[in-house]
Amino acid sequence: MEHKLEGYRIVLFPICSLTFTLVLWMIVAFLPIHLRSIGIAPEKAGLVMGSYSIAALVFMIPLGILSDRLSAKKMLLGGATLVLLHVGGLLWSSGFATLLMVTLIGGVGWALFQTVLYALFLKVIPEDNKGFNIALYQAGLFIGFGIGPLIGGLLWQRGGYDFLLKMSALGIFFLMLCFAVLPSVNLTVFRWSDYCKDVVRRPSLIFLGLYFIYGLHFGVEQSGFSVLMDDLSFSPKQIGLVYMAIGVWMGILAPFAGHWLDASQRIASFLLGGIAISSVFHILTAYVTTFPEMVIIRLLHTFGDTSVILCFGLLTALLFPEERMGGNSAVVYTVRTLGTFSGNVLTGFIATHFGTSEAFVSSGMIILLVGLILAPQIITLFSSREASGIPHPSETGSS
Repeated sequence: MEHKLEGYRIVLFPICSLTFTLVLWMIVAFLPIHLRSIGIAPEKAGLVMGSYSIAALVFMIPLGILSDRLSAKKMLLGGATLVLLHVGGLLWSSGFATLLMVTLIGGVGWALFQTVLYALFLKVIPEDNKGFNIALYQAGLFIGFGIGPLIGGLLWQRGGYDFLLKMSALGIFFLMLCFAVLPSVNLTVFRWSDYCKDVVRRPSLIFLGLYFIYGLHFGVEQSGFSVLMDDLSFSPKQIGLVYMAIGVWMGILAPFAGHWLDASQRIASFLLGGIAISSVFHILTAYVTTFPEMVIIRLLHTFGDTSVILCFGLLTALLFPEERMGGNSAVVYTVRTLGTFSGNVLTGFIATHFGTSEAFVSSGMIILLVGLILAPQIITLFSSREASGIPHPSETGSS
């Protein structure tokens, strides 16, 4: 029975991660184009897109700590309700101030999904093959990221952005059904100082600083990727196909990468190699002129992205205590979100003065430079589990 229960848990979480990411990117991938179509200036559009991140910055850590104290399932259902309100608001909003409020509400809902679901997942997965199990969860995220914009593009072509939003509500209702049958965990109360001690350790600070910088390129992609392709006269269907190719390919790569990490435990080399590949091809995205070139460059970029994202996920599981995973994973997501928001604002500013493509060049150069600067620290801390305080595989049951 226990074996069947573990299998059920492992399968259910990737289904949830796929669904919420699919719905999110159905909405977000075409929102910048929708904002431009209703006359929102690039600077204001960047702030609207960044308001998702603002909401997450304000609420993510409190929500994560609450998930260590309250029912995760009830919190997730509450988040689904907020996202439904967000979808309804986007249907009726056209002014800048109203759009800001609506996306702030949506940001809280998405923050609940990202933080609480992943923290619950890390609390219930078995110790064996942890990298592979995390990769399965992330495969759901990647495939949802890929399929969501494709479905969104097809829905856009059929009935416009309003039709897309109405269909996205169906995905939220499906998520609510999934959340209702997720497993539960025992709850424990901790002092604030316990979370602070987890975070201020040197390995944790290096990890969080690197995640912030890497998050810049997520913000550039969120605010600028669809616009860049629109500037190249890609059709909505082509934009969706690019996202699909990226997401599905990353979903295929992730389990293999997770298995390799479990077997080799070479986190530092995997992380640094991923940063180099990701940043180089992120820069080259600015020089793409055709649809086939875009697909090729972004698929090459994802070799790096898959490696880095998987390492960040594994380090989250390894660096922080399981019983305080809600609050600590929320800190991780907050740092990533702060980087993403900075990338949103950076994209709006650079797009206004220099063009959208320059945002890809700037963010890629920053990530590459910081990766080179931090490389000695990463090698020292994350090549040796003992130096970083990460348990040895034999202590966790990993193979």
